[in-house]
Amino acid sequence: MSTPFLVEPAQPAERGPAFRLVFRHLPDKEREARVANAQVLLHRGELAAEGVLVARGPAGVSGALVCTPAPGAGGLIWPPQTEPPDDAVADELVRRACTWLRQSGVKLAQALLPPEDLPLGAPLLRNGFQHITTLWYLRHTLELSAVLLAVGERLSYRPYPRDPALFQETLLRTYEGTADCPEVSGVRTIDEVIAGHVAQGEHDPERWWLALRRDQPVGVLLLTRIPEWDGWDVSYVGIVPEARRQGCGSELMRKALLEARAAGASQLTLSVDVRNRPAWELYRRLGFEPFEQREVLLAVWGR
Repeated sequence: MSTPFLVEPAQPAERGPAFRLVFRHLPDKEREARVANAQVLLHRGELAAEGVLVARGPAGVSGALVCTPAPGAGGLIWPPQTEPPDDAVADELVRRACTWLRQSGVKLAQALLPPEDLPLGAPLLRNGFQHITTLWYLRHTLELSAVLLAVGERLSYRPYPRDPALFQETLLRTYEGTADCPEVSGVRTIDEVIAGHVAQGEHDPERWWLALRRDQPVGVLLLTRIPEWDGWDVSYVGIVPEARRQGCGSELMRKALLEARAAGASQLTLSVDVRNRPAWELYRRLGFEPFEQREVLLAVWGR
């Protein structure tokens, strides 16, 4: 039987120990690096102090969990850890985190776990989260073939600031029938979606393009600079339903590669839902190589 405990935000002196407990499964060096980074994010206000939760019992802190709202009505959560192991404590930490995230305006919350950490997600799965898919992260070194460089453009492009309304309308249409995390489609407003993308990396609206074919919108491409990687990231690429499987995706990705290369980036990265086989095959044909994967645990509260 579980001993009595109370779950609440960590006191300032408890935050470091709470981070160490949450990341205790990592090797010493990596754990301390994650703890130090969490402290920096906390200081910058990029990690909410109210989301560092601890469970206190008669012997002191027996469990911890970290969660935070993200721009665009999203939320991030790191699974709870307890010492000694106690499902009741872990479940209460998750329930308290979910209540606070929802009260903070979060419509969808996710945990992105390396495959070896998936067992840590059990308390999340017991309390409303679903394991929806695997995300693969891919990178391109931007060494482009002569054939790719020689291909002429068949699409025209309009930067986001020139026609934000049409860009947003087209962006929404690219979600129709998508194979990339369809579980999140329709959960957030277009303003929330845009806010979420703006918060990724170093935002420049001139790197968001509306793609047109014969003056008709066929898709969108959103690139962002990631200074710490000395690279660029495809934060989103999408094609409207009636233009799919007609080469538009290849055209948009070619533009992404050329733009990143012209800007002097050392690499271009992206992520893809393992269920989206056509996109995976396209990226591999273009020379992207996988370097990491994450298991996606998701809770949706916005519908």
